[in-house]
Amino acid sequence: MKALRIEEYGSVEVLEWKDTPDPTPSPHQVLIQVDAAGVNYADIMRRQGNYPGPDLPATLGLEAAGTITALGSDVTDGRLSVGQRVMAMGPQGQAEYVAVNHNFVFPYPDDIDPVQAGGMPITFLTSYHLLKTRGAMNPGDTVLIQAGASGVGTVAIQLAKEWGARVVVTASTEDKLELCRSLGADVTINYTEADFEDEVKELTDGRGVALVLECVGGPVLEKSVRCVASYGRLVSYGNASGQPAYLAAADITTLNRTVIGFSMGRSPIGSLDHQGAMNDLMPMITAGRLKLIVDRVLPMSEAGSAHLHLASRGTRGKVILTP
Repeated sequence: MKALRIEEYGSVEVLEWKDTPDPTPSPHQVLIQVDAAGVNYADIMRRQGNYPGPDLPATLGLEAAGTITALGSDVTDGRLSVGQRVMAMGPQGQAEYVAVNHNFVFPYPDDIDPVQAGGMPITFLTSYHLLKTRGAMNPGDTVLIQAGASGVGTVAIQLAKEWGARVVVTASTEDKLELCRSLGADVTINYTEADFEDEVKELTDGRGVALVLECVGGPVLEKSVRCVASYGRLVSYGNASGQPAYLAAADITTLNRTVIGFSMGRSPIGSLDHQGAMNDLMPMITAGRLKLIVDRVLPMSEAGSAHLHLASRGTRGKVILTP
């Protein structure tokens, strides 16, 4: 089979679409013939050597969708079967075949586009856990979502609205803000033209918001903490800027704010109920109330272009690769 491989860390030039041996599923895995695989910022960090994964040389990717072609000997609960269309979360998905732990495999109905399915697991489950599992969002909460036009941002907007929140988002262009509004955002802030901290304080009469979803890091994280209301929460789930943040203790302690870290890839196995989360999400997806926004679809042989596009912050939704 062919797979998107790296033999060393570095720029996009280290990416190779090349022949590699077919994976053999272990007893607890299923083998999937891949239709599509999502690109995540973690893939860029992995290519650069800043994200955990198998020893090099290795295949990139954290999610995929396709058809089950084989079951491991321990996969006997009847939930999964050969020939079934599934989406999956796990390493090395940017390939023609991938073997994935059966606990991270999710069947999906025929009315979901197989290409879109390849970009759903990480984005949808991350949004779910940010808002519900870690963020403990309640109906009526005001939620600030940074990078609202990103893959996670576009899903989090829809999910927060579905669960009864007032949603405030930031983005860098009017085009991105219009996308956010089309997905249900109540208030949009162009952070290149206005200070989002001042805007949030004015919007909430100085109180701040109940929950912030933050993935940029650096000064954006510092300012975002100050947007949190008394006893509110901020969930930090990335550092796309690559910049350090300096959080003043008084900005956290004085108003009893809570700062929470979240990583899908670094969460211990069993600490997050992915199956339960996907069971909650799937009815909303099939009913059309929750959708994946696809920015572009590229062949895996052009993964370098996908990485450069994602790193430039030019994306509106999700970038997907196909074999």
